[in-house]
Amino acid sequence: MNSFLLPSRGAARARFSFEVFPARSGAAALALGHAVQHLSAADPDFISVTYGANGSNRDASLDLVTYLRDHTSALPLAHLTTVGEQREAVSAAIHAIMDAGVHDFLALRGDPPRGLTESDAEVSESLSSLELVRLISEARAERPALTSVGRTAVAAYPNGHPLSRSRAEDIDWLVAKQESGADLAITQLFFRADDYLSFVEDARAAGLRIPVLPGLMPVATSAQLRKVASLAGQPAPIELARELDAEGGYAPELGVEHTVALARELLAGGAPSVHLYTFNRHEQVLAVLRELGLLTPNPVD
Repeated sequence: MNSFLLPSRGAARARFSFEVFPARSGAAALALGHAVQHLSAADPDFISVTYGANGSNRDASLDLVTYLRDHTSALPLAHLTTVGEQREAVSAAIHAIMDAGVHDFLALRGDPPRGLTESDAEVSESLSSLELVRLISEARAERPALTSVGRTAVAAYPNGHPLSRSRAEDIDWLVAKQESGADLAITQLFFRADDYLSFVEDARAAGLRIPVLPGLMPVATSAQLRKVASLAGQPAPIELARELDAEGGYAPELGVEHTVALARELLAGGAPSVHLYTFNRHEQVLAVLRELGLLTPNPVD
């Protein structure tokens, strides 16, 4: 398979995808290898692989997308970030990933590296995500035999990008990325279905045509919930936070329950797919998919 295809509206079964990140130790790598085998067996549209600021885990990220390509049935989607990188280095990274036989990307500007802020020139002068989309399109054009291969995903922000002044600005930027070659968008985390549904409705009215996948994370701990709330830029659901605290801060089943309820509302509202952030574990995301009835009959147990 060379690229992923999302189902059309009205398709019999919604689809799903996953995100993983490179392992940071030998033991974590063994656990990740076990997890991706389970995730791949579920038959996702793709498995995306994160990529750190300044290319901090570039080699590990490339190793992981290559592993997915060679040792699983899943389509790898390679993250790329530009913050702190020169244009030539970003272009070289794109071609290195293509040379490895991976042609699908998630184009992101990325967060400032530790110790830097948006006011630092190394950050403020970085290529934007829009420029990265264009750079990926240019790289494909340099390889005529591959111009029809691969897709480019971008990020969407239902609750606003931290540097954005308004929802209208977020949507205009997303439409611009579409016009520059983006094929789909994946949202930042959120807690309420209307965050996604109203954003997509407004984006469609502004001319967005590409699929928008809601990004969801079934948390297992109170600490994970706080992290998700920080990424989402909004308070965590009070009831979920209280229930997790009442269980001593660890209750994976509560995160599954919350994510299932949210996903059902999103799919009923027209979401074409769900993108699940896995924390490099398979148990909870597969439990979510079982509850939603989205798994193939015999995934790996």
